[in-house]
Amino acid sequence: MHRTCLLRSASAVALALSFVVPSHAQEALPTIDVGAAAPPPAPVVGAAPPPSAPGQADSLGHTGKPFSGSYLPESVAHVADVSSATREEIEKTVNVMTTAETFKYLPSVLVRERYIGDRNATVEGRVNNPQDSARTMVFADGVLLSNYLGNSYAYPPRWGMVSPTEIERIDVIAGPFSALYPGNSVSGVYTITTRMPESFEAHFSGTGAVQPFGWFLENSTNLSGDMNIAVGDRINDFSYWVTYDRLDAQGQAQTFSMNTFNTSPGKNGLLGAFGGQFAADQNGNLNLIGGSAGADHSEQHMGKVKLAYDFSPTTRLTYQIGFWSLVDNTFVNPFMTTTSGVPLYNLGKGTQINLGPYGYYGLSGLNPSHSNASHLMQAAELKSDTKGLFDYDLVATQYNFLRDYSNTASAYGFIPSVSTKGVTSWSINPTGSNVNQGGNFWRTFDARFIYRPDLDLFGRHIISFGGHADVYSLNTVQTNTDVWMSNYYYDIQAVNYGKTQTNGLYIQDEWKFAPQWRLTTGARGDFWSAFGGVNNTLGKAPLYSPESDKGAFEPKAALEYQVTPEFLLRAAFGRNYRFPTVSELFQAISGPNSILVNNPNLQPESSTVYDLTGEYHWADAFGGKVGLVVPRVSLFEDDRWNFIASQTAFYTGIPLTQQYNIDQVRFRGVEGAVDMKDVYWRGLNFNASATFTDSKTLADKAQPWYDGMQVPRVPRIRIRAVGSYSPDDKWTFAGGVRYATGSFVSLANTDFNHNTYGTTDSEYLVFDAKVTYKFAPNWTATAGIDNIGRWKYVVNPNPYPERTYFLGVKYDIGGPGNPGGGTTLAGADAPGTSSGLHAR
Repeated sequence: MHRTCLLRSASAVALALSFVVPSHAQEALPTIDVGAAAPPPAPVVGAAPPPSAPGQADSLGHTGKPFSGSYLPESVAHVADVSSATREEIEKTVNVMTTAETFKYLPSVLVRERYIGDRNATVEGRVNNPQDSARTMVFADGVLLSNYLGNSYAYPPRWGMVSPTEIERIDVIAGPFSALYPGNSVSGVYTITTRMPESFEAHFSGTGAVQPFGWFLENSTNLSGDMNIAVGDRINDFSYWVTYDRLDAQGQAQTFSMNTFNTSPGKNGLLGAFGGQFAADQNGNLNLIGGSAGADHSEQHMGKVKLAYDFSPTTRLTYQIGFWSLVDNTFVNPFMTTTSGVPLYNLGKGTQINLGPYGYYGLSGLNPSHSNASHLMQAAELKSDTKGLFDYDLVATQYNFLRDYSNTASAYGFIPSVSTKGVTSWSINPTGSNVNQGGNFWRTFDARFIYRPDLDLFGRHIISFGGHADVYSLNTVQTNTDVWMSNYYYDIQAVNYGKTQTNGLYIQDEWKFAPQWRLTTGARGDFWSAFGGVNNTLGKAPLYSPESDKGAFEPKAALEYQVTPEFLLRAAFGRNYRFPTVSELFQAISGPNSILVNNPNLQPESSTVYDLTGEYHWADAFGGKVGLVVPRVSLFEDDRWNFIASQTAFYTGIPLTQQYNIDQVRFRGVEGAVDMKDVYWRGLNFNASATFTDSKTLADKAQPWYDGMQVPRVPRIRIRAVGSYSPDDKWTFAGGVRYATGSFVSLANTDFNHNTYGTTDSEYLVFDAKVTYKFAPNWTATAGIDNIGRWKYVVNPNPYPERTYFLGVKYDIGGPGNPGGGTTLAGADAPGTSSGLHAR
């Protein structure tokens, strides 16, 4: 945050399966690697390469073997930029304790994981901000992990349902250019591919982390630990995985009590106090920092069983069930005391702190919280992958909030009140607020088909078509409790109900009409409705929202020209609609620490998106000194109407969030990336990317003074780079860097001071390092550091981790590249070792 940081950085689980309705899964084409030798990994950056030889892996790791490579169908690489990382690359370069972090070095990507185990870890892509969770799609083997109950940091993907140990590869599609995906794909489709075992495997790992943190008067040492066990096997045509993951993590303070200067002492008396610290906020105003809050300690458990049966070598039925639980507490730390040494968490009504010549100040509350959650996910899939005339993929999923509540204290600690005569009295307020989301759920279903006719109709055609259905149900009850940590309530503060439902159909034709030309055209129709909306707040008449129905037609097109065997050009166009989420429409919650205002009149936002990409594959570059160089440049533009904006403002220290439509905004930019393999030395690999984005509010009729302002929270510049060197088969050394400019948080762009604590998204320059050592057969040790330079940076208004040390050990029996696995009973060869060097 401070410029000096730059110098420091440089230095160094059953319920019955009841699938009512429906999923945004991927197309019925190549998926998980089930056997044979692992294909060469895809490079970290890429669109479609020149055609591969038979049996050779394509850009997404697909070979002639069924269920090989990425879950993504190969066709997506012909319509959009696809960035990828393989299991081997992740293990070498990323200090991993959670699944979300595996994406952090891919182009334009920011993972908003504010501390290890953050349940609100959203992702930012090209044209969304860190709180736009409904503008990206996250899948794991066709199972939708994205939580479209809402669109904010509180509705992140359900990362906890996938253990890092399961991951075989990750891929990100940039933009809404494939008809397979609905409008939520506007800023990217994030896909996690796992695999089924071919023989007996067992994996045991443990990782610990230490993060010293210091900001203002807060100093803490935060410890985290993760343990993972995964056991799998294949018995004839049946295969299974059983996975358990336990994460116990401490996070740093997430907010600080900022109190503005008052020129008047007020009507009541004044309280003498010591401590605190003065600091400027994002607008340059001097504030009294009265304490810290939100320091999180969470314990998370995930258990999952995944079963697969192969009816034939090309037809597979898969069922998986996952159970995730959370116990979470946040803590507060007061910086101020009375003159007699009593710590100050809250003040009585009308009472102010008297700091003499430094003025008079209130004290925004320092209130702890407690949360408890249990979620259940189930999914079933029937998939054909013949790679012949006809294939299909049928996926049904359900996700249930079995229990999910959060308790927050109303006014914690001993509360002083000073009368006008200067008499101080003390009180306690054990009451609190409980927000219960148990009963929330979603259901999804996807049917995807692909037809490859053996006909030459002015060229070869591959036709994809299918349908989608989903329902999202909101069931939120807020109660007032006598004791803040209790769930027994004395009245109901608010009840929010509502549902949204979407049904869609799509068709897409991939036409190779000439040896060097490929045209992919498609269209999607989505039919959305919102109904059952009820907002009942204590003391007010119930508000029943009328049913709303909308339809959308979304054409797509992409034209590829293979200029030379090495050089590819592609132009893509996509029209898409992002419908409001059920929380944006129907949820209104007010608590001690925040206020949320809904808007049942929100309109769907629509986008017209363009992309022009050039990519070059240069093998044996620079006279053979570099094994492979793949540079790519993409120009993109997103013209968006009825943009759904969420704006948070602070009143008396409490954040108030509300959403509404802005008439028109535009995102325009360029993304460059390069992937290099075997750079002068075999085993030295490097990839990097830079994204430059200009985002503007073009028209806001309700507030025309915002016209011409930057769209909040989209950085102008983002840079990612990571390199690794494996001198032999035992050692790997890796280093990475992540950079972004600060960005405005307010629509008015008045928060000019990005690099300070407050409602800011600040600039950051973060260096990471990792060392991996296979010190014995089956054994691997890892050590690493994230944020080596201890850069202080925030995401409105939560600090990210400072320097964090990692130490881990892993024991593997069987699996790719590991000895000790049992022989396969299905007659397939045991997996081989992937070199992880060349992808194309």
